[in-house]
Amino acid sequence: MPGLLRFHTGAFAAAQRAGMPVVPLVIRGTRRCLPPETFLAQPGRIEVQMLEPMQPAPHPGPPEAAAALRDAARAAILAALGNES
Repeated sequence: MPGLLRFHTGAFAAAQRAGMPVVPLVIRGTRRCLPPETFLAQPGRIEVQMLEPMQPAPHPGPPEAAAALRDAARAAILAALGNES
């Protein structure tokens, strides 16, 4: 199904607790190479774009800090995708 699904908070909460940055990645081409109607990968090109690292709020951050980091990462990926999502 086209589109960027919602993100779960777990990895962002771990990054927040550890004080480690999150590096959003944009992956293009997987819909052509990994079609949903088959288990076999198809030949094709997949492009991976690394976005700027995002620093979490200083530890301990507010309870909503992980959700804010999650939302910022998703927004950055959507912006990089433009009309592709």
